[in-house]
Amino acid sequence: MTEKKTFRTIFSRFSSSPRGKRIVAALRTVLGIAVVGLLFWQLSNIGWREVISEMPKTPWFYVTVAVMYVTLPIFETGIYGTFFSAPRRALFSVFVRKKVLNSDLVGYSGDVFVLFWLKERLNLTEGKVLRFMVDNGITSSLGAFSATGILFGILLTTGSIRIGDFIGDNDPMLILGAILLAAVLIAVAYRFRRTIFSLSGKAVLGIYLAHFIRFMLNFAMQITQWWVVLPDMPFHVWGTMLAIVTISNRLPFVPARDLLAASLILGMPGVVESSGPAIAAMLTTRIVLDRILNLGLFVPLSLSDRKKSDTQST
Repeated sequence: MTEKKTFRTIFSRFSSSPRGKRIVAALRTVLGIAVVGLLFWQLSNIGWREVISEMPKTPWFYVTVAVMYVTLPIFETGIYGTFFSAPRRALFSVFVRKKVLNSDLVGYSGDVFVLFWLKERLNLTEGKVLRFMVDNGITSSLGAFSATGILFGILLTTGSIRIGDFIGDNDPMLILGAILLAAVLIAVAYRFRRTIFSLSGKAVLGIYLAHFIRFMLNFAMQITQWWVVLPDMPFHVWGTMLAIVTISNRLPFVPARDLLAASLILGMPGVVESSGPAIAAMLTTRIVLDRILNLGLFVPLSLSDRKKSDTQST
């Protein structure tokens, strides 16, 4: 057995043991508290009174918050509704709750919830549901990777982000290397598509395009959300902020990724400049609204779903 496999085996056994689970949960809690503490400290330095007074006043900001919140559940409802015979309204309820669980509880806990919901409500085998979820997850990652690559390409070529903020004085060949890596990954995925995916190539392509469109739409909506609040802000600020948010959202198993992104944005020199209070207010307002929506939707949707389940079982 190689050293790498030995480490994986040891880590897998440790993380699945009761003690390992407690330690991992404790580390996540500590990390979450650290992120919250850092954001609190940064907002205190800016000034709470200034932040509160700079809360977005345009209604379009709140419209974009609502649209961005439901984008993922709507797309997932469409994807799963194409392959599974379930009412779209019920699926939408499931994917809203999945979003809440993944963002506020533990990463991928929402996916486990979806797995058991589909298995129990549609009388499907666990293997069938799991194979589809794996295909969808891989395809979603490919869509995210492609959309992010195009986003960074656009931002870099238009000068909307300053590459020095990310790679400093390192060789620009890093960028070329990243592009080549993306091309290789896509080529490998296509070459071994019949081995990797259980779905047909046409189905995989359709799911990939749906996720790609979703990510590009999300990028556009995010820029719009910031722009309607501060239309005079230089675009390179929005580009840098979007790059930070995009990278933060791709970090696995990190709690409160929106808080982490906000902390990183407020901590970058030259990004917020004189508009620090307005940007801080905009970011914190979005975070608070997302939490309110999570709580306001998760509880009634769960109660409604349980009531329907009890009615069907009687």
